[in-house]
Amino acid sequence: MSHHFARLLALILACLMPLAPVFAGAWLQQKGQGFSATSLTLRRDLAAIKGLDAEQRIPAEFGYYGEYGLHRRWTVGVDLNLSRGSSAHALLFVRHPLPRLGPANTAVELALGLNQSSAVWAPMQRLTLSYGRGFDTWWRDRPLSGWVALDLGHEWRSKGLEQTWKLDATFGLNRPGKLAPLLQVETSKTAGASLSVAVTPSLRVPLARHFGKDAPELVIGLQHKQTETRSLGIKLAIWHRF
Repeated sequence: MSHHFARLLALILACLMPLAPVFAGAWLQQKGQGFSATSLTLRRDLAAIKGLDAEQRIPAEFGYYGEYGLHRRWTVGVDLNLSRGSSAHALLFVRHPLPRLGPANTAVELALGLNQSSAVWAPMQRLTLSYGRGFDTWWRDRPLSGWVALDLGHEWRSKGLEQTWKLDATFGLNRPGKLAPLLQVETSKTAGASLSVAVTPSLRVPLARHFGKDAPELVIGLQHKQTETRSLGIKLAIWHRF
């Protein structure tokens, strides 16, 4: 793990505060309940946006994530991702809780499947440790609740020939039936490659208010991503609890 990656990990950990669970990560789904997220991200290289290189385009990225509470201590799911003309993965995963750290939830997740690179599919594995805390407080005489989730993962792609560390953080507020802000920070470091950082501030928009807390949501975000190049994109997602 690079020096910059370690510094980023320390910074995110330093920002943690007593935070309420929403889904995924350190929290398991209740038995018989589930959650799904379908997303589409459209990016454009910043050089192209500024008119410096009109031909430089970043492939669109499609993702599907679904999980289901098989047992009170076992959540299973699927993680699909396709970056047009670039890469893809298809994973099945299982999540199990770890001992609580005070008010915080922790969990371990193992994912197995395939990844595609240069039109060749190969075995892929991922191990993730998750930490999550929720908070309930007051702001301007109104109740306010939210959560923070932190996921540290290690991926083995292409039969282990490509190994990647990932650290993702999600900060959000709970506002059932109302507009709610969300901030996602995704980082990854593959051996021999540059550190990748994507920052996506978003807004969760309920699509059917009469469903209350279980209403499907449209998530609209603006993403800034830096790898070898810098890109700006729009991320759209549909969240659904069932």
